[in-house]
Amino acid sequence: MLVVGSNSTCDVCLECYTSGANVPHAIACGHVFCQKCLEHLMQHKCPLCRTQFSPRDVRKLHVDRDPSARTIESASEPVAEAPTLDDESQRLLDDIARIVKEGGKLNEIRRVIDECRAYYKSQPGNQYTPVRVSCLLLNGLAEAHGKLHLQADQLREVAIARDEIRDRLTSELEAVDFKYQELQRTSRDEKDTALAIEKSLREHYDHMNNFWKG
Repeated sequence: MLVVGSNSTCDVCLECYTSGANVPHAIACGHVFCQKCLEHLMQHKCPLCRTQFSPRDVRKLHVDRDPSARTIESASEPVAEAPTLDDESQRLLDDIARIVKEGGKLNEIRRVIDECRAYYKSQPGNQYTPVRVSCLLLNGLAEAHGKLHLQADQLREVAIARDEIRDRLTSELEAVDFKYQELQRTSRDEKDTALAIEKSLREHYDHMNNFWKG
C-alpha cells in the first residue's frame, strides 16, 4: 500500500489528499489528481500533459497516511468545509460552461480567463477551487482555439495560392488554345490559297494546251 505524506497535494487544487473526494486517483498517463478535480474537468484530458484519458481508466489509489503525521493530524483543528460559491464565482462558472457548450470568440475566452485569474488570486488560501480548475480547462480550450484559428489561416493561404496557380494555368491554357486555333486558321488559309493557285495554273495550262492543239 502506498504511503501519503502530510504534504502530498493534488497538482490542480493544491489540497492535501485526505478521504472521500480528496482520495488520489491515477489516470492513463500516470499523473495523479484528487477525484473532485477529475470530476470538474470539462474535457477528459490530463491538466498537466493534456493526454486524453477515459473515465473508465481512472484508478483509485489505496493509500495509507504517513504514521509520523497521524499524531499531528489528530491534534489539529477540523478541516473547514469548502466555502460556498458567491455570485461572482457562479457567474464565472456560468460563463465558462456557456463557452464550452456554445463556443465563443477567442477574445471573449481570453477575457473570461483573465477575470477568473483575477478573481481566484484575490481569494485567501486555496479557496474557490472550482473556479481555478475551470479556468485551467478554459485556458486549454483557448490554446486549442488559437491553434485551430492558425490552421484555418494557413488553409486559407493555401487555398488562395491554389486558386492563383489554377487561374494562371487556366490563362496559359487559354492562350495556348487561342494560338493553336490561330495556327489552324492560318494553315487552312494557306492551304486554300495553295489550292486556288494550283487550280488557276491548271486552268491556264488547259487553256494554253487547247490553244496549241487548235
